[in-house]
Order: sequence, then structure tokens, then C-alpha cells
Amino acid sequence: MSTNAQGVDRIFAEETNRLTAERLPIGAVAFALVFGAAWVFEHAAHPERDAVFAVIYAAELLTVGAAVLLIRQPGWRRHSRRIAVATAVALLGWICAYHVAVRGEAEILASALIYLATGTMVLFPWGWQGQLCVALGTVLVFGVAVALGERLATPLAINLLGLGTVSALTVSGAAFLSRHRWRFLWQAAQLRAANAALEDANQTKNQFLASVSHELRTPLNIIVGYTDLLLEGHFGTLAPEVSDTLDRIARNGRSLVYLISDLLDLARIEAGRLTVRLAPVRLAPMFEEMSRFVEPRLRSVDVRFRTEVPDSLAVVADRHRLEQILVNLLSNALKFTERGEIAIRAGEPVSSTVAIEVHDTGVGIEAGELPRLFEPFSQGANGRKAGGVGIGLSLSARLAAAMGGTLSVTSQVGHGSTFVLQLPVATE
Repeated sequence: MSTNAQGVDRIFAEETNRLTAERLPIGAVAFALVFGAAWVFEHAAHPERDAVFAVIYAAELLTVGAAVLLIRQPGWRRHSRRIAVATAVALLGWICAYHVAVRGEAEILASALIYLATGTMVLFPWGWQGQLCVALGTVLVFGVAVALGERLATPLAINLLGLGTVSALTVSGAAFLSRHRWRFLWQAAQLRAANAALEDANQTKNQFLASVSHELRTPLNIIVGYTDLLLEGHFGTLAPEVSDTLDRIARNGRSLVYLISDLLDLARIEAGRLTVRLAPVRLAPMFEEMSRFVEPRLRSVDVRFRTEVPDSLAVVADRHRLEQILVNLLSNALKFTERGEIAIRAGEPVSSTVAIEVHDTGVGIEAGELPRLFEPFSQGANGRKAGGVGIGLSLSARLAAAMGGTLSVTSQVGHGSTFVLQLPVATE
């Protein structure tokens, strides 16, 4: 047997004892009520049996009461299954004793025994072993009662056949339920092991992303830094075609730095290590920075860019993270808009919240792709055609949540998209 199966066997045994301990009081109450109600019919037919019934019924109540009290003791709780089986067998004995004492009807005794056998099979998860004890006890006490004078209205063989068949069925039913409960626990254990392995793999992936992102970002920053120095003329005047080439290198280098930063931040978020520093951030200067980011990229396309924001409007945010979100949203707008307009705008706060909208007149997003749009590494059909890895929107949504805001989108194919970033307004 594998170590995993042995672990499931241990859990199975512990759960069996726990469930039996929880259900034994229920079974005790059900037994007391049913056999208490049976006294009404017994009294109507045979009032002379009242004294014997009262003695046996009291003994039965003492038996189930003692069992319930016993399993409440911490030291005995792990033996709940054995205690329940012993209690059921003892009750069979008391039922037999009553019928022997009053020389009752065998068919009524058989009905009572069948009730007890099927009730225990349904109520207690003790498997075929526990139910077998009850089933054998059922047949045995019936035979003893008949041997000691129980009255038979039908042949003994027919009674034993019916009682034996029902008893065998209860054992089969208990085995079936027990097997499926064990299999469920085994599958649950397999799922826990798989989840643990996935969590380990996810942690390894996050560590890898963090390490690789850091190692890539350092040389890239140096490349972009020296490219800027060249463009600024620190190493002499450059020919126009050289300046244009270096400008493209610098722009694409910065895009790569942003992408690597996104990967690193996504790994930090999934590892629970991302920190944000919230403070009032004025939107007008931020939008000016976005203009400097967008406008050089519009020189070769027929797209206008505009901003709308009240001069004094401010939000509570981490300035660096807010810039990161806006760069991601505007980069997507640039990627998917060939003509028309890209706009970033913010209006007056509503309910202490400012809505920052990034709108474009690009290709739009299919309605079926919207529910998965903010999942990591998820891309729509247009996104896969345009390239990229599909982390910008997922990261932006998580950064927005980390700052106490939300990110949502509305879109219509062929008419563009509007991303709405909701952030708390900064009060004076």
C-alpha cells in the first residue's frame, strides 16, 4: 500500500469516528422516539405488557444514554465506531429480551429488527465490518427468540429468508457507501497534493520571473541611458538618420523596460510582496507626462491625442503605479488604433471617486473576450495578432485594486474601447 493510501486510511478512520460520534446522539433520539411511539400501539393491543415494556424501554434508554455520554469523553471518542456497533448489538438483545418475555409475534419482531438494521446502515458510516455485526446479530436474536417461544404466524424459513436478505443488503449498502467515501477522500488527498505541487511551481515561477526580470532590467537601463546621452549630444553631433535610429532604439528599449517591470510586479503581486505608497497625486501634471509618452509615437499614424482634466483634480494613489497603469492602457490604445483619436480624461469626482478614462477609436474587443481580459497572459484575437504577452491589463487591474480602486472596460468592435480607472479623490 502506498504512503498516500495509508494516509487516506488514517483520515478515513478518523472521519469515521468523528461522524459516528456526531450521529450517535441523533440515532439515540430517533430510537427513543420510534420505540416510544411503538408503545402506543403495543398498549392498545396488549395493555398487560406495559410493565415489561417499561422495564425494557428503560434499559434501552440507559444503553443509548451511556453510549452517548461515553463518546463525549475525549479518551473514548476515537473508539466511537466500536461503541456504536456495541450499542446497536445491545439494543438487538433488549428487543429480543422483550419479545421472549412477552412471547410476542415473530413478524413484529422481524419488523423491529429490520428497522434497526437499515437505520444503522443509513446513519452510521462504519462500513461493512460494523454493519456485518448488526446483520448477524439481527438474524441471531431472531432465531434465539423463536427458539425460546416467540410465536410464528408464517413458516420460520420465510422469516429467516426475508430477514437474512434485508440484512445482507444492508451490509452491501454499507460497503458501497464506505468505498465511495474512501474514494472521495483519496481524490481529495490527490487534489491537495496537486494543489501543493502547483503552489510550489507557482512560487518557483515567481522567483524565476523576479530574478530574470531584475537581471534583464539592469543592462537595459544602461542601454537606454547611453542612448539618451547620445541623443542629447554628449558624445558629439549626430547625423539625422543616426538620431532617428537611436530614437527608435530608445523608445523600444523603454517599452522593453516597462514590460520587464510589469513581469517583476506581477511576480511580486502573486507572491504577496507588492507595496504601494499612497499619497495625493495631481492629474494634470501626470497627463502632461502621458502626452510626452504618446505624441512621439503618433508621428506616422493618423491619430490625434488629447487630454481633459481639471487643473486642481487629484487622486489618492501611488504615483509610480498610477503612471504604470496609464502607460499600459495608452500602449494598448496605440497598438490597436490606426486612425481617429486617443484620449485620456478625468471629470469631477462622483461619490468621492474620480474616473480616469482612456478612450480610443481602435479595433475594439469582442464581447466574448471581455470576461477574460484582465486574466494574466490572456489575449484576445487582435492581441495575439499584434504581439505581446498579455500581462499589462492583468497587472493594471491588480495595481488598481492595491490602491483601493477598480479598472473596467467597455468596448464595441470597430468603434474602439474605453478603460475606466476609478480611484479615491484626494481631499484638501
